[in-house]
Amino acid sequence: MNRNFSELIAKHQENFTVLERRIAAYLLANPSAVLVDTSGAIAENVHVSPMTVTRFFKKIGFEDAAAARDSVRHQLAGRAISSIDSRFEEFRRSRGLPDQYAHYEAAALAIKRACEYRETPIWKEIISLITSANSVYATGFQTMGYLANGLVQRLNYVRANVHEMDGTDGVYAKLLTDPAPSKALIIIDTFRYGKNGPVLARTARDRDTKVIVFCDELCDWAAPITPYVVALPSESGFFFRPTTAIHFILGLLIQDVIDSLGESVRKQMSLLSEAQELFGQYIK
Repeated sequence: MNRNFSELIAKHQENFTVLERRIAAYLLANPSAVLVDTSGAIAENVHVSPMTVTRFFKKIGFEDAAAARDSVRHQLAGRAISSIDSRFEEFRRSRGLPDQYAHYEAAALAIKRACEYRETPIWKEIISLITSANSVYATGFQTMGYLANGLVQRLNYVRANVHEMDGTDGVYAKLLTDPAPSKALIIIDTFRYGKNGPVLARTARDRDTKVIVFCDELCDWAAPITPYVVALPSESGFFFRPTTAIHFILGLLIQDVIDSLGESVRKQMSLLSEAQELFGQYIK
């Protein structure tokens, strides 16, 4: 089906039951949930039964959830909701049924997923890469630049040779010309994804740099390039979707790097403290 998913839901709004309206509000605000959540997961998120979700999909004209997933995948692939002006219209249509409790639950679930990822073996490998690399680089695409900047500033407090890249030189020369024997690159990005991300990741990988990608759950370009992909959910119901899970897990990353580095962190912070005193950057 090629019909716009949100318009299809809006067309049937008057025929929805109270519980179906709740599902409609959730999917209008977060159409990507059809791509990444099962009917059971959607039911749990909006506090209805799985059977209610199944009836909802049938009511709007789909045979089942899989058929709805195919429709939304086609919509995303065709960039039907990609441009800023289209996103604004989608957001306006989704504002009819605000649910503050749903926002809280989405944020809590995002943090839970971040904590769960921290328990995986791949997370331990990521921490080892960041602590052992001679040089660490980080870059954030689109609106994620501030996260890369904050991560670099904090990591510089606990270890040396951490650098932010903003790509203004067009070729990411600082990373690609760094002669350090071991390097790690952290890329942070969310949908619609910067076009330089996959190119930079492949180029860095091919030059023996370990690539770590923090992204949302829709990202499909990172996994074929690197095993170090931290894909976490973003919350629905906002024009600019919050990335609470990525924020939170970057905080966990810094803490785990500190624990891994141990005593060397004290020495690094002592050096920075001396510099701060020298230049008098702080009131207290």
